Amino acid sequence: MSVTKWLHVDYIAADPWVLPIWTAANRAVERGRVGALPDELGQLGLHVSTRLSMIQTLIRRINTCARRLEELIATRQPHHEFTAPDNGYAFSLPPDFKYAFLVDLDALLFEVNSCCELMGRLFERVYEHAGKALPLTPVGRTIRQVLEAAGQDAEWFAKLDGHRNFFIHEGAPYFAVDLSRADTGHYDLLIMKRNLRSFEDGRQFVRYSELRQIVGGFQNSKVPVQEHLARLFS
Repeated sequence: MSVTKWLHVDYIAADPWVLPIWTAANRAVERGRVGALPDELGQLGLHVSTRLSMIQTLIRRINTCARRLEELIATRQPHHEFTAPDNGYAFSLPPDFKYAFLVDLDALLFEVNSCCELMGRLFERVYEHAGKALPLTPVGRTIRQVLEAAGQDAEWFAKLDGHRNFFIHEGAPYFAVDLSRADTGHYDLLIMKRNLRSFEDGRQFVRYSELRQIVGGFQNSKVPVQEHLARLFS
């Protein structure tokens, strides 16, 4: 059945990260240094902007869920708490809340990973459009070099790849709550890669604080990468 009538949705509020790059490119067009931006490159920029906005939405939802989780676990009783020598009783959470939280945690890793791949493709295409050769290949090595030159730690790349590859190909996330410092009001979410009976092996779970570091590394990388690509047209 052919589409004869439709409704477009306004996405003008999408993340503007790519706009300074396009501004620099258009100025280079006016100076006759490069050709007009091809539609394919413009579409790729829109894909990146949309994913960046999706990530921000997920972060807001996860932060809301994390605050709600603290409120819910405040009602726990001593018999709910597990220790190395003693098993407790599993703490019940509303199913809709629990699985929505898992969906968002899983989706955040997926979306950040996907956005990194799209930004890598954009990086290559902008270099090509600017008539420049990538200093290092594959493209990830050049991006790491850009981040390191800006004084940033790029190790979050490898952590993101490892965790996302596990959850997309090998298993599903579960979570428990670390109460080790609960007396100071500090909790940490433990995103498990299997149903664990102890947390001695750090390879079997991801701390929420580590996930925040990965996402923070990604967020911090946006400005150096943006500025680097815009300078290609100067």
